[in-house]
Amino acid sequence: MTDVEAEAVAASLVGPARVARNNVGSSIHDAEAAKRLGFRGSAVGGNLHLDIFAPLLVETYGEGWFERGGLSVYFLNVVVSGESVQAVVERPPAPGAQTRIHARRADDPRIRVCEGSAALGDHSRSDLALRDRRTCEDARLRMLKGVKPGQHLGRLEAMVSRDEQDAAIAAGFNNEPLAWYRRASPWGGPIASVGATAALMFRMLTGDGEGDHHEHISPAIGAAAGMFGAFEVVYENGPVFLDRPYVVEGVALGVGESPKTEYLWWDATTRDEGGRIVARMRHLLRFLKNSSPLYPELAPD
Repeated sequence: MTDVEAEAVAASLVGPARVARNNVGSSIHDAEAAKRLGFRGSAVGGNLHLDIFAPLLVETYGEGWFERGGLSVYFLNVVVSGESVQAVVERPPAPGAQTRIHARRADDPRIRVCEGSAALGDHSRSDLALRDRRTCEDARLRMLKGVKPGQHLGRLEAMVSRDEQDAAIAAGFNNEPLAWYRRASPWGGPIASVGATAALMFRMLTGDGEGDHHEHISPAIGAAAGMFGAFEVVYENGPVFLDRPYVVEGVALGVGESPKTEYLWWDATTRDEGGRIVARMRHLLRFLKNSSPLYPELAPD
């Protein structure tokens, strides 16, 4: 870290330590299954870390962040359920300008959970917009063979349920609940959290967890374990309201591989009943090679 970077971090807004907890118990979120696949324990879904940034981003950009703001993060380290995390937001150089953000382990701030950018209004140079997605020809892959850039991934009519969001807050899955999530907001009724907004879109491919309904992408994935690698959530005409119907659509950007995973980059949009884009998402969805029968040479002992 340079001296300039160190000064920026020192002047940052730092959120309180918050305990991260799973909201599902299957696949890599089950402690024993996770350990068999090489994790330290029950892995917390990446979307559950998004909400810790919201209070700091509202402090930085004002309530308009839920109307035209966005955050864009790439995950670096897995958090095990029960561990504490903190959000860090550097002060932007000018009102509304893009700035750097990251989440870190509260017990060891040297360990970054994710890092990226946030802004108000202009998201053209966000962290994931500029990131090299390192895609490849689908013929090199086993699980994602046949998935092409531009492929339509489906359409879903759905909403964020107030009952479900209240339950997530009560159980501690949403570990940084703003009052606006449960009571009146500047826009009238209560709004969906950042994490719930992301879940509204990614459930089109994954169902209620990271391990379901992958036939929307490719039938070859089967029961392979999925994990979230990156999220960008941007509000264009936000916020997203509770108990209000929206239409979500997705399109593939490209596929690739690492030594341990095959992965899909894809974009989603959420439209209201009038057809306006309310929010959009860029998402990296990884599939663990050692959890797929298509990679018998990598199967855990």
